Amino acid sequence: MPLGRSVVDAARSIFQPTVEQLRRREGEGEGIVARPDLLLRIGPLVTDPWSSTVHWARWSADQVDAGIGEVLDLFRKRRQAFVWLVADTSSPPSIGERLEAAGFIRELQGKMLVALLPLDGLRTNRDVVVKEVRDRAGVREAIRVDHPDWDDDRAADLVDERVRRLGGDWHLATAYLDGHPAGTARWRIDRELGAVELRGAETLPEHRRRGVYSTLVAFRAEHAFREGCTFATIVADLHTSGPILTKRGFEDLGPATYFLWPARFFEL
Repeated sequence: MPLGRSVVDAARSIFQPTVEQLRRREGEGEGIVARPDLLLRIGPLVTDPWSSTVHWARWSADQVDAGIGEVLDLFRKRRQAFVWLVADTSSPPSIGERLEAAGFIRELQGKMLVALLPLDGLRTNRDVVVKEVRDRAGVREAIRVDHPDWDDDRAADLVDERVRRLGGDWHLATAYLDGHPAGTARWRIDRELGAVELRGAETLPEHRRRGVYSTLVAFRAEHAFREGCTFATIVADLHTSGPILTKRGFEDLGPATYFLWPARFFEL
């Protein structure tokens, strides 16, 4: 079934929302900086770049370098890591090049994808057992998949933040093979839009090419469909998840690249 214009517009708004949409999604007290030329959110985790996001910036070519410097100054005061999403509504067209020239890391080169629910054709592995995380111990186990080299002290703030989100419209699951954690993934239900935003999937290297990722996609999509969602969205990596999902009915809405500024850069 072809996507309607309303679905396409709604999917785009998940990635590059209006000020009002972001405030409804995150809440008034979530560190949102909103201007006609800039929308960003400052999250609670200083060292986790994915906690804070520049959703869009709209500048002229002669404004962009000063604008990037202004954003860096804002985060520098907090020594706060963050990511910057560049998609087709960002401007100028050279903004990605200017971010790299300023020292940002091109972390994920992807594309915005959307598919109607329920999904068909995903190749899942019956040996992969997926369990939704519901407690602190489960959150810590999932973070061991995301960050195998982190000790408990380093993981503590991220564990606290993910535990805080459990029980609402933010969800986390871990996939197991032979009784051992093999992958993890997150998702967020947007009840206003009737959408699920697929986020943060990771598979341990020794378990790749065994259907863990596809099984996690299917699990999240089925959960979202039961919750009343009618479509799924994701920023998918051009080289990994993107090819898998476009073969399974996801449609391409255009390029989307995440640029990363880690906290350690403020010490340089």
